[in-house]
Amino acid sequence: MVTPADQATALCPCASGLRACRCCAADQASWPDQAAVSLLDGQAQDATKLFNEKKYAESEALALKLLDLAPNQRIALRVLFEIRKAQNRGAAAEALARRLASLPGTPAVRGGANTQLAQYLIAQGRHAEAELPAAAAIMATPRDATAHHVMGVVLTETGRLQPGETHYRMALSLLAQEDGLVLANTAWNLKLQGRISEAVALYEKALALRPDNKRGIGGHAQAEFARGNRARAMEILDSGLKKFAPERTLRLLRALCDLAPNPEAVLARLDDAPEALLSAELAARGQALARLDRPAEAVACFAQAKKRQRERQGQSYQFEEFSKKLERYKTYFTSDKIQPLPRAGQAPGPQPVFLLGFPRSGTSLLEQLLAQLPGFAAGDDMAPVESLIPAIPRLTGSDQPYPEALDAALVADGLTAATQLRNRYTAPRLRLFNRAGISFITDRAPSNAWHLGLIKMLFPEAPVIHLLRHPFDVALSNFAQDRKLEANAGISLPAIARHYALTMEMIAHYRGQLTLRYLPLRYEDLVADPAASLARVLDFIGLDRAALPAEPALRANAAKLPEPLPAHLALREPVHAQGAYRHRAYLAAMPNLFNDVRDILTPWIERLGYGDTP
Repeated sequence: MVTPADQATALCPCASGLRACRCCAADQASWPDQAAVSLLDGQAQDATKLFNEKKYAESEALALKLLDLAPNQRIALRVLFEIRKAQNRGAAAEALARRLASLPGTPAVRGGANTQLAQYLIAQGRHAEAELPAAAAIMATPRDATAHHVMGVVLTETGRLQPGETHYRMALSLLAQEDGLVLANTAWNLKLQGRISEAVALYEKALALRPDNKRGIGGHAQAEFARGNRARAMEILDSGLKKFAPERTLRLLRALCDLAPNPEAVLARLDDAPEALLSAELAARGQALARLDRPAEAVACFAQAKKRQRERQGQSYQFEEFSKKLERYKTYFTSDKIQPLPRAGQAPGPQPVFLLGFPRSGTSLLEQLLAQLPGFAAGDDMAPVESLIPAIPRLTGSDQPYPEALDAALVADGLTAATQLRNRYTAPRLRLFNRAGISFITDRAPSNAWHLGLIKMLFPEAPVIHLLRHPFDVALSNFAQDRKLEANAGISLPAIARHYALTMEMIAHYRGQLTLRYLPLRYEDLVADPAASLARVLDFIGLDRAALPAEPALRANAAKLPEPLPAHLALREPVHAQGAYRHRAYLAAMPNLFNDVRDILTPWIERLGYGDTP
């Protein structure tokens, strides 16, 4: 039995070192007022002085003593936070950072505390969670360059590139002098937008100011690689590795430069013991082994990489969440429900062409080929339809979440919601592709599979081209990547297969309930005869086949294109059929490879007409 005395002395589970009743379980109403807290400022400054002198044990002891007296003593809280952060005691550091951000104070103090919390979350890769404190910091201190820089990082890393660039530019304008780190982060944002030449110029400027920025060196090399300057990228990385020999990110990037032309060099460079390699390094080794026709060894690397993601990064597949999402959307988006909803008219300017397909199905290749045709621009997955969803309840005046909030589009102000959402979708594309002759902008966001009902409202006549590939090849190709998939589906072969089945079921539902301008296109046909496949696409859209380049030019897939340029397009390779039915070679070497996913994928293999799989 836990007695009151036990409760009073029990240490907090967050491992801050404080008693729970003075930490996470504290009654804030019982905290001393600011006048009383300020009486401890002198001793708290002594704790800070001890910390700065690296007398950490003495500093920690004094901070704990002060916080036991006053859990809201800001200076002591900051000292204890820095100590716990340095000790990698994550739960404690986060609890202390959140307490600091919640305390009252001047705008400058509140802004600094929220910036600190956002930076802590960013360092852990939790960019979405960092947005609230980053926004609070800007609202408290709107002219603080660091707050805008942090928000730029958050927005860039969560895919909102243009707003991210805006905050980076604001940070630069507020700084007394140019800062190499902010410039390099701005350059990375521009690189992700496809503005490669601008990014390279900014990286050169940033690294002249801050040559020790290892991430900046890697970003500079990636930008040069993206504009086809492989030799310059390798030169940058080789120079960086001479200065920072143990830097693993630079080593990995240098290995990836060799992946296509010299996979043996990748194996030589990433030759650590398998247990010492990170997931990205294991994936790169696996891809090199696959190119050397060593499928069993490649799969062993891929499997180990996924195990690293699960065990060290704590990733787990969010099947329940997305299964519930599927059922909600299937329940709501029926023909009876969708038919009365208002439609937006055709927007002025270029029209979207939606490229539907599970990752690694061939949407990037089709976008690359279409970008070589007159009138097409590659929109990649920028500002997808899914990003409009948070605004829907407000625009419709509904107190319901999406998709139920669409009911209010039938009434009063909600009648204009479809047009407003359409304009929100088109605005960033018009800014980015503001050049003569563009009639169509492709959109290949993977999340489009979930939102065909909304797409039908905003763009009733938009072409939807569905790239289909043998499900075993889709699963195998995703298994070989070190990229995060929706719902953390990339962590294992079974998770990939289950999520593939969910998204295909969602698409099948929409096709049964909506009248879509829908064209299925097989990846295998695209790589076997790109000219014939593109001719089908042009006929489907209603364009003249005369715009088609000659077959050799299409296969070369190397036409010089204007920026902005999505990364996959900048790094494109000639069209080849090596990926078609690749699973057959793997099955020959490992007959049991797909045993765990066969029951999940076989129904789709048969439904899509791929009936020759053993």
